[in-house]
Amino acid sequence: MWLLTALLLWVPAGAQISADPSKAVITLQPPWVSVFQEENLNLWCEGPHLPGDISTQWFLNGTAIHTLTPRHRIAAASVNDNGEYRCQTGLSVPSDPVQLEVHRDWLLLQVSSRVVTEGESLTLRCHGWKNKTIYNVLFYQNGKVFKFSTGNSEFTILKTNLSHNGIYRCSAMGKQRFESAGVYTVKELFPAPVLKASLSSPILEGHLVNLSCETKLLLQRPGLQ
Repeated sequence: MWLLTALLLWVPAGAQISADPSKAVITLQPPWVSVFQEENLNLWCEGPHLPGDISTQWFLNGTAIHTLTPRHRIAAASVNDNGEYRCQTGLSVPSDPVQLEVHRDWLLLQVSSRVVTEGESLTLRCHGWKNKTIYNVLFYQNGKVFKFSTGNSEFTILKTNLSHNGIYRCSAMGKQRFESAGVYTVKELFPAPVLKASLSSPILEGHLVNLSCETKLLLQRPGLQ
């Protein structure tokens, strides 16, 4: 199985990005967007409420689900829990989606988020099926080992940047050496600007030339405008 691609967004210096205060936000506990089958997971919805009313609406793949509290608990996760989760409180607009994946494998590379902003931290976890003890953990970027640990299965990149672009996976020893499947791709929020010139004839000295510089927003970070 393949872990979905995660995007690390690069915000150029001086860019003005702010959170929408009326948008609900989903957080996970434990903080992983992919889990094994039969594991437990809590999704929490934070957002403005009407006075005395903490009711919360949850959606899975666009369909309302019965949970009406700020916490949506997934007990013994199954493939039926796969999908895109959103939530909405009484005074909020719907949250950005959280894509949850439920896996059945021997080893899983978990990430704390699929979308982070340059400068934020990112935690990677090499996780064994049914919490089996693993050791001699190797983390790979683009096929090359960049971190080895005899017993610690978590590694945190304290300050992310575009040099962290690539395909990530991990391997570890149990009864034998297992290797996870995982993809984590770092991309820019803004591509390189494109300079366009409006020319109807060859440029002559002293003539007026119209130039424009264009860039495109590739993807928004959840909760950001």
